[in-house]
Amino acid sequence: MSGRWIAYLLSILMLATVTGAGAAGETWSKYAHAPVPSEDMEILHEVFLATSLETRASPPSNTVEWAWWAWSETSGSSWPKDDALYRQEHFSLNQSTTEEQVVEHLRSSDDLMTITGKVNVVAAEDYVRFVTFELSLTPTTNLSNQTLMYLVLTEDRAVDNHQRSTANLVRELRPEVGFSLLANNTTEMTAMLSGEHLIAAGVDLIHQPTGWSYSIAVFGGPEGAENLELLVLKSDRLPSPSLHLTPTQAWLPVILTALAIVLMWSIVTASRTREQSIPLLQAHWSEHDEGVVHLSITAGKAGFRITQWHIQAPWMFKGRPPRKTFSPEEQGDLTIAFKTLHDAECHIEASIEVDGFGAWRQHVWLESPKSNDVVEIASNEEE
Repeated sequence: MSGRWIAYLLSILMLATVTGAGAAGETWSKYAHAPVPSEDMEILHEVFLATSLETRASPPSNTVEWAWWAWSETSGSSWPKDDALYRQEHFSLNQSTTEEQVVEHLRSSDDLMTITGKVNVVAAEDYVRFVTFELSLTPTTNLSNQTLMYLVLTEDRAVDNHQRSTANLVRELRPEVGFSLLANNTTEMTAMLSGEHLIAAGVDLIHQPTGWSYSIAVFGGPEGAENLELLVLKSDRLPSPSLHLTPTQAWLPVILTALAIVLMWSIVTASRTREQSIPLLQAHWSEHDEGVVHLSITAGKAGFRITQWHIQAPWMFKGRPPRKTFSPEEQGDLTIAFKTLHDAECHIEASIEVDGFGAWRQHVWLESPKSNDVVEIASNEEE
């Protein structure tokens, strides 16, 4: 048995261990999922790329393409090469030719196996994302012991460290043999493309969640058959939340962002308009008349009227302060007299009605008359 197959058997044992750990309590967070397509594709092209990376036509709609790059060692490319070299050897291809080589597989017309299930992109506790396949496999007849399933992840448009680019590059290939070959015997299994292998193959599902496709291909034949055929070929884009949004869901973040911008702009504009509409009050003690405050009032862009005056103890008004109406941007002066002078701070409140903005209360604080300070309005309060 070759070293490669020993490695895959060890991988299967490791998967069983990981699955057991999950059952024992390890938490996997499901990032995206989608059902395996019910219909099979008809043709599989395994394209062994030329060193020149000549432009290829897109495959027909019923065809799956696996593009293999075997030249990473000689070209210094960051693309994976091990699986490409394995497939070249499997088909006994000329590994020294630099020209493109294509191996075509036609799916068998006999439905010898059915596969259903779903594909998940999940993350473990270390937040590394990987791919799981929850599959149900049922042979319709006894199958050959040589029957083998491949799980393949391809990149729709791959670019390497030297800016080479190609379509449908195979990033990861995993063989699976852990299923029943007996007729009508259903196997429920979970296979995995591990995060460690995906990272080594240049797959980062966190920073690049889209642009990937997967294939499930089963090669085999009836019991006793010597030649292997393509029995099953499922393929689809790797699930990602953005791939399963309705048009309304896809546009919803844009719409909400636009509404938020409009709302913020409206709030800022309304706040600025309100600020420009509120009057300004300034006050100072009279230099000639004891116990008298002179108020200088400038209306904003909205007219207003003074509806009530208030004074905090121990201060008391001498007579009733005037209630006056101001037009927009009108300026005026008022005089307020007090019965007795006090050493305490003088706090005057004016209740006003601003056109279009309702009731407000403005506050003016004055130090003891000895300081003779000029104090602008300290605060506006909406009632």
